[in-house]
Amino acid sequence: MSESLTDQEIERRMAAAAQAAEQGRSRTAVHLYDQLGQDIQARCGRFDPRALDAFEAMARVISGGYGDEETTK
Repeated sequence: MSESLTDQEIERRMAAAAQAAEQGRSRTAVHLYDQLGQDIQARCGRFDPRALDAFEAMARVISGGYGDEETTK
């Protein structure tokens, strides 16, 4: 990924993932949170708190912390 990873970019991507989760698109949200967490780790270090935030949000989606219409089909 060639885009720079500024604080604003991280916030934008977290918001996009949160919106996907709120809309019930859990698979998309999980993918977005996971990719963001990995990107942060690659650029800022393995234990950067922002990466941990992304992975924690991903875990909330997986555990059902957001609505999920995909699994009710």
